[in-house]
Order: sequence, then structure tokens, then C-alpha cells
Amino acid sequence: MSTVVIDVRANHDTGVSRFGLGSLAAAAPLLTEAGFRITVVTQAHQMDRARRAVHGCDATVLCCPDEQTGFVRRSPWLRRLLSTTPVDLYYTSHYLLDRHCPVPYAFTIHDLTRIHFPELSYTDTTFVKKFGRAELALIRDELTALTGSDGAAEQVFPRYFRAITRYLAARAATVVTVSQTVAEDIESVLDVDQGRVAVVPCLVDTAVFGPQPAQAVERVRRSLRLSGPYLLFVGLTHPNKRTGWLLRQLLAARHRFPADARLVAVGGHAERTPEITSAVADYDASDFVVYTGRVSDADLAALYSGASALVTASISEGSNLPAQEAMACGCPVIATDIPTHRETLQGAAALFPPHRGEALAELAGRALRGQVPGNPRGYRASRTDEVGAALVDALYAARASRMARSRSA
Repeated sequence: MSTVVIDVRANHDTGVSRFGLGSLAAAAPLLTEAGFRITVVTQAHQMDRARRAVHGCDATVLCCPDEQTGFVRRSPWLRRLLSTTPVDLYYTSHYLLDRHCPVPYAFTIHDLTRIHFPELSYTDTTFVKKFGRAELALIRDELTALTGSDGAAEQVFPRYFRAITRYLAARAATVVTVSQTVAEDIESVLDVDQGRVAVVPCLVDTAVFGPQPAQAVERVRRSLRLSGPYLLFVGLTHPNKRTGWLLRQLLAARHRFPADARLVAVGGHAERTPEITSAVADYDASDFVVYTGRVSDADLAALYSGASALVTASISEGSNLPAQEAMACGCPVIATDIPTHRETLQGAAALFPPHRGEALAELAGRALRGQVPGNPRGYRASRTDEVGAALVDALYAARASRMARSRSA
């Protein structure tokens, strides 16, 4: 019997965490049936979901006691676990792992945004603000170990991230990713041969994310004091999401929207993002943006179901799970015309050129006036069995790669 450690740790309940837990739930029964013994590693806030994901399977769920507050994913506890127990393969749904991993591994590259757009990544100043000076010193040391240079004359983080991604991809038994677009990117940019890249689509939990009844929609509308139509933004406000740019395009066209139209920002941090607060101040528009912070999945499904459209201005994406959840709820999606969206949104979204703010505003105005952009009914979410089989195939491929390397060593 093979033992696989599946690490679904993520600091926040964002797409990375939802991908990990969703694909775990889809694959766990198939892995058990195939004779795998599963050990799941989580953080405390994920424990309940992880236990539900593997209920009834041959699985152990462990909470990693090392707080993952930094960026470099070093965990003495996890290293001891992998070194002292029989483990055939370690797989993480995160995009980084300890480069000193003592067993064969597979990991997930969700996208190559930070490599293609280093200017959208952390500067030394923003990295220190988020993680502290000690963590900056650590990634500088890691960069020296990986490249022989500490990058003292340049911003450290973009060089470190490019170096660690290349290092991990070169040594992985299998690289998992979330779309064919990113798979082809990995093969060409990171020079990873096609046979070591596996696509595992994001799983939309259709038991939760489907069109919600009118009373559920009305309940969340009342709780947020929404009297008119609203647009929805879901996710963290990372630079590649261009949330500030998106808001400015909407505010510049607000005079053409219904007077009671609003933008509802879900996911936290938007209200603390300088680009957002400055846009609101410049347009004297404190009444336009409604900040919800984090919400339950049930409330999110109701917000999707009641929205005129989900709007996103991402310059780069791996899959865009919120857009897929939205369409599963029957919510129209207005998104940038980038290769990933063309693939994963299946032609069902209304796409606009990434730098054409007037096109975004025109689509948003039509949606707020009740003219549905795109065709959300044309979207088909990946089935649980499809996602589960894809991850199982990826882990089988990783195990086969490990065995082949052992024979050739």
C-alpha cells in the first residue's frame, strides 16, 4: 500500500485553499479505492473542512503546529513527519514547499503571474510590510543558495520567486496546474516536459454554488442594505487583480448607472487597500462600495445569485474560481479577455480587452440595467468525478516518475 501526504495548508480561504480542499474531497474516495493511505496536513482553520473531505476514507488528518506566517514554507514538524514515517509521495496544493523536502514530491503551480509580471509582485518595501525584515533576510539567503547571488542591487522577491519556482519544478515528480493554458505556460517558460505536467481543474461545489431562492437573496440584500442592482467583486486585492483600476473605471461611468447601483466587495482587505481608498476619496464615492469582509459560502452563493454581474479586471489568472462559482449560480461574469478566461469560462462570460476601461464600464452598465452580458447558462462546472480522477492520475504519474528515477539512480 502506498502512503501519500496531501498538504492543503493555506493562510486564507482563497482560491488556493478552496482548490486544495475541493480536489482532496473529490480524490480521497478514489485514492482509498486504489489502495492509497492518505495523510492530510492542514492548518487549524481548515481542520473541519479537511475532515469532511476525507470522511469514510482511509485517511488521517493532522494539524501542522508550525504557524505559516512567513513566505518560505519551512516546517520542522513536517520535515520530521516526512523523514520518520514511510511516505511514498508528498503533494501540496500550494505553489511553494520546503526545498529540502526529504521525499519525492508533486506541487501545484496555479499560474506564472509573478514571473510574467514581476512589477506586480512584492517590492522589498511591501514585502517587509507584509512579512517583516527577518523574512526578507531569509528569502535573500534562499536566493543566494539557489543562484549564488543575493540580488542586493535589485528587488529581492521577484528574483527569489522565479528561482524557487524553477528549482521546485525541475525536481518535482509531477507539476499540477489548474488549466491547460497554464500547463502550456509551464512547459515553455519553465522548460518542464509535457509528461510531468498534469491539469487538475478547480472544483466548483455545486451542492453549495447554484442558483439560490429569492428569499436567500433578499436576506443578504437586507443585511447589506442593498436597495438596487449591484455588481460583485470576490477575492483578495492582489496587484494582478487591478481592483483599484476596476473601481476607477466604474466610478468614472457611475453617472450612467442606476442611482442606487452598488459594487459589493467580498473577501476582505479591499477596504484597507490604498488604491481602493484613494479611488473612493477622489470620486467622493463612499456610498458606492459595500465591503462585506469574509462571508459564508451560503451567503456568497446568495450574493452571486442576486448580482447583476461579477466583475474582474485580472491581468493574469490560473483559473479564476470565483468567476466559475458565479456562473454556476447563474450570475453573469464580466472579465478580461485573457487566454485563461477564454479557456476556463468556456465562452460564457462577457470579455473585454484588459486595458479598455470604457468597454468594462459599458458591459457593467448594461448588466445593471438588466441586460445580461454573456451567457452564464452556457457554463458547465467540472464534475467531482472528473476532478478526482485528474488528481489521482497526477499522483499515479508522480509515483511512477519516482519509481523510474529510483531504478535509474
